[in-house]
Amino acid sequence: METGVDGRVSNEILIGERLREARLDKNLTIDGLQQKTKIQKRYLEALEAGQFEALPGEFYIRSFIKQYAVAVDLDGEHLVHLYEGQLPPETVMPQREQPQTIQGSRKAQHVAERQKKTWMDFLPMILLGLVAMTVLSVVFYMTWSDRKASPAINQTSSSVAVDNQVSSVSSEATKASTKESTKQSTTESKKQETDAMKIERVTSTQAQATMNITKAKAPLTLTFKGKGGRCWVGVMINNDYAYQYTFEDGVTQEFALPEGTSTATLILGASEYIEVQANKKAIDFNDPKFEALQKNVVLNISYL
Repeated sequence: METGVDGRVSNEILIGERLREARLDKNLTIDGLQQKTKIQKRYLEALEAGQFEALPGEFYIRSFIKQYAVAVDLDGEHLVHLYEGQLPPETVMPQREQPQTIQGSRKAQHVAERQKKTWMDFLPMILLGLVAMTVLSVVFYMTWSDRKASPAINQTSSSVAVDNQVSSVSSEATKASTKESTKQSTTESKKQETDAMKIERVTSTQAQATMNITKAKAPLTLTFKGKGGRCWVGVMINNDYAYQYTFEDGVTQEFALPEGTSTATLILGASEYIEVQANKKAIDFNDPKFEALQKNVVLNISYL
């Protein structure tokens, strides 16, 4: 068994190549894999290049290998054992079949054929266009002449009276419609106020805050935004991680809780550097009495 720094480096390169080949076999791009695994693009590229020293630490290396492997249907545990040196290094790297080079393309040939056409090929279309324009001009001239020759019809007093009566009825109908619309708008506004979601901090310590979220509309979507620094965020449901990501300043992501989730715990590595919203409404978990450090935020959720 090969050991030491050189052995680990060779295994890292082998693991990166294995992951990359599996991704290409599934026709996944790096950006598509980032959306699927929630791992930052630069860390995915470092994994594929075997540059594990660019990752945050040993815990993240093992976690990222497993998450990447699951996304491309590989055995993550096997790759982690290979990284830790518990398995002998594999010297044969998988090779992808190189695509054959095709001389030219159907599109290029089609363009070349089109370029050979002369203006004579378009002559029938030009003649048809001229004939159509001539017909339209004649029709327009005849219509204009008829309108000019016809005298305007004078409006009688009876028609004026009818018009005034219709106008009066129309005005009354408009007023009634406006009144009904205002009434509906007021009713809807009151209903919205009654159904509005509320977020309340019920307990708070240095290490943990408990938030009650009531009248939430399913699905409850959490929005995370990095601010001013780096913060690792995890979402635990039923004592298992359903989401985890390392945020930099300005990075924003959303995560929808599974349907029916009544309790979730947010694990914030550095709560000072993260903002959290639930269905676009801010979750105020930081208490000014305590320093914003590592913090667990427990969400108790009830729905409409």
